[in-house]
Amino acid sequence: MSETNFTYVIKQVELALRPYIEAVCADIGMTPAQYTALTVLERRPGITTSNLARRSFVRAQSMAQTVDPLLHAGLVRRTRDPEHARRLLLHLTEAGSEVIARARPAVAAVEQLILADFTADESAAFADFLSRVRRSLDGGVPAGRVMTPETR
Repeated sequence: MSETNFTYVIKQVELALRPYIEAVCADIGMTPAQYTALTVLERRPGITTSNLARRSFVRAQSMAQTVDPLLHAGLVRRTRDPEHARRLLLHLTEAGSEVIARARPAVAAVEQLILADFTADESAAFADFLSRVRRSLDGGVPAGRVMTPETR
């Protein structure tokens, strides 16, 4: 049995998935980064731009460029943090929620395609495995240093 290179396979899946996500986003008139930002804000309302950047896998400077068009389009709004007046928090607007809702059927179709060869039990297990991988990697790369289970 040959050794599996999971990072390679994961990257190949990401590359295969990218055109589907780009098509879904193009249909709703936004970039994948903008769509990701909206979905993160749907799950985590009231976070800062820097937290949104971390959760969207981009740098804070890139997120500022992503958020500005969303603010101008009325899909996102900013409020002052009541505990830290200088901190601005981002929230999804009703219009932003509507954009996500418009994309949901296409996203569901992509997910159906991903799971086409899976049974219901396999689909549930796959979702669990992916969640466990994400949890095991949470917080694992401080300042560019990879943390192993032994060094955590």
